[in-house]
Amino acid sequence: MSIKRIFKKNTHNRFFRALGDFGIAMNRFYENRNHDIYSNGELTLLRKLTKLSPTLVIDGGANIGKYSLMVNSICPDAIIYAFEPVEETFKMLKENTKDTVPIKPVMKGLFSSDTKKEINIFPSHTHSSIYDIKGLPYNRKASVSIDMATGDGFMKENNIDYIDLLKLDLEGAEYEALKGFSRAFEKKQIRMVQFEYGYINITTRKLLLDFYEFFEQYGYIIGKVFPKTVKFRHYKFKYEDFIGPNFVAIQKDDLILKNLIEKTV
Repeated sequence: MSIKRIFKKNTHNRFFRALGDFGIAMNRFYENRNHDIYSNGELTLLRKLTKLSPTLVIDGGANIGKYSLMVNSICPDAIIYAFEPVEETFKMLKENTKDTVPIKPVMKGLFSSDTKKEINIFPSHTHSSIYDIKGLPYNRKASVSIDMATGDGFMKENNIDYIDLLKLDLEGAEYEALKGFSRAFEKKQIRMVQFEYGYINITTRKLLLDFYEFFEQYGYIIGKVFPKTVKFRHYKFKYEDFIGPNFVAIQKDDLILKNLIEKTV
């Protein structure tokens, strides 16, 4: 009997269960299942971008403003539009950024159309979502109506012709928000997108493949954010792991940006 067959016949004994659990944990560790912006590569990515002197950033899903404030501390000359649609959270965003002139709070959500939506409010401010998120250890505490807008419409209304960084942390609505920027993508008016993909995509039923196909039609390539680099890689089934958390998309011919953010620090 081959060694491979012996392994397969004994995969559920105590030793192999422990080994399997260890393997799963190591894979999550290697694939950077980490939402701490100070150690998961987000801060490193921002510091690299300062070399390109970004002038306009959109923070989609700004929450109470932590990411916007970080961008401002690293890129003080950049205008930052911070989108937060939940009124209670928006008030905290305004209070936290009131002394930071470049940060412009916007009480709207980003979506594929100009509309109103019901958003679920969970005990944690970080989990307000238009989706009924499955698998959480707690239930929603309320729902409220919010205003949604397309990125294309917002850009037109505010005379914005170029976005250096579009950051989307929308608790599952990232794909719909991207569709709202279709015109901007066609015109190559967005240099880089950072978006989240993770367990919530099981609820929304938007696969990583959907994001690859969306960006491919506009000439963008996708890379995953790691602590010290961004790895650009072609889509494979094994990456459909819902581990997340952050990916970027850039224009495939923007070699200056690609080389900059790929460089290991």
